[in-house]
Amino acid sequence: MKVNLNKSVVGLDGKEIPETNLGKVVAQVIAQDNKGDAVKKWYWATKLYGGEEIDLSPEDENEFKEMIKNNEALTVMAKAQVLSEL
Repeated sequence: MKVNLNKSVVGLDGKEIPETNLGKVVAQVIAQDNKGDAVKKWYWATKLYGGEEIDLSPEDENEFKEMIKNNEALTVMAKAQVLSEL
């Protein structure tokens, strides 16, 4: 599954929030994680931060989804937008 988060974060009013990037938000959260496969997560973080898509295997897709769902640093607004892309 290809995941592209190179888009603006959308606010509660349904409008894009200027100068925001969902991929960069997620990349920073991934880069600060201290569990799991560091090499794989670093790869995801650098790709997303650079505005590139990542290609997830079915196993990686489940891991990525759970990582987003369980992350306490991400807000519901960001989580919902990331999960809707999966």
